[in-house]
Amino acid sequence: MKKYPLSLLFLLFAIQSFAQYNVSGRVINKSDKKPVANAVVFINNSAIESTTDSAGQYKLNLPASQYHLLITIVGFESYKTPLTVKGNTVLNDIELTPKIGAIKEVTIKARPNLSPCFPAFETEFFGNSLFARQCKILNPLAVQFYDITPKGGFTARSSDFVQIENDALGYKVKFLLLFFIKDVDKQSCFFKGESFFEEMKGTPKQEREWHKNRLACYQGSSIQLFRSILSDSLAENGFRVKRASRKLNPYYNKNGMMVDPYDIDNAATAATMANDLGIDDDNSDNTVYNDRLENSFLTGKELLLKTNQKDLFAVSGKTPKDTSINSLYIEHTKNVLPFAKNESVPWIWGGKVTFFTFKDKPYLVFNDNGKMLNPGVMDIEGYMLMQSRVSTMLPFDYKPML
Repeated sequence: MKKYPLSLLFLLFAIQSFAQYNVSGRVINKSDKKPVANAVVFINNSAIESTTDSAGQYKLNLPASQYHLLITIVGFESYKTPLTVKGNTVLNDIELTPKIGAIKEVTIKARPNLSPCFPAFETEFFGNSLFARQCKILNPLAVQFYDITPKGGFTARSSDFVQIENDALGYKVKFLLLFFIKDVDKQSCFFKGESFFEEMKGTPKQEREWHKNRLACYQGSSIQLFRSILSDSLAENGFRVKRASRKLNPYYNKNGMMVDPYDIDNAATAATMANDLGIDDDNSDNTVYNDRLENSFLTGKELLLKTNQKDLFAVSGKTPKDTSINSLYIEHTKNVLPFAKNESVPWIWGGKVTFFTFKDKPYLVFNDNGKMLNPGVMDIEGYMLMQSRVSTMLPFDYKPML
């Protein structure tokens, strides 16, 4: 019998194929009920797509889960609907609404200038990894800016898909930006959108580089984390996870290096954690949070919670035994993406640590592909937040090549 390393067996288990189901249907014009050909039907945040034929028919092949199905074609309004797959499914006819004035006499106008907010938007949108330098937006005027403040804050959205080329990962990405908020006072930025990934074609050398870079983005990602929890292979894939209590430090001074000297618990806790991680603790008493970690690392079996749907799973940072526990501390020891030096990370933890801090709802639900279905139940801080920018974003159906 041919022997494989134990770590390879765990990886093979983590990316095994799950049951696939056919999802099919027809796309028609709402005005005249005629079939719409050449419409692109795709699943949000994936590379899964189909193009309608002359009869408006399409077919997708999907594992059981919850999705958002989107349809786009020139001359019609984009269409979006939630989709739950539990078995082979035939959907009702989907009606596309023609865009008002889609076919009009074209008037040539001077090219409008880009908003002065665009460079800041592009930096935040792509992130600060070294891969961001190889990304470009092909239609920058698709992004509209609003609520611009004197300090440099703004909001943005797009009326159509933003066309992106990611030459670092070898993807063409269509991204419908639902909202983008840059808050200068809170030093925060977050955005949400619908996306579709199309693999680029390149030379053999380019494709080898793309596969290497995609694997670098996958390692330590939330997708790999949840697949590792499901296959009970956290340690084998470089993850160390603990439950944590995370509370804001009332004495934190972002402009200073010291806090209230009587806040002994915070100073002692921060210094101890810094020492455990081999970090210089000269300034460890001025931290945003008072973080307290439980003693033991958790296995995938200890974290995994089953739901009432066989293909959906959950994890929680909370525990009924201790109401102060509200977070998961996640460290990845095998790989860290090359971020630029000025990237903002919690310095006491370094670049390998992520915190999932749960809010009102205690459970995060994910499918057997590692896709988060309700990420809004928690705040993400640290490495995985930086990794969520578009330059390092992977489709949820990505499978690493061995």
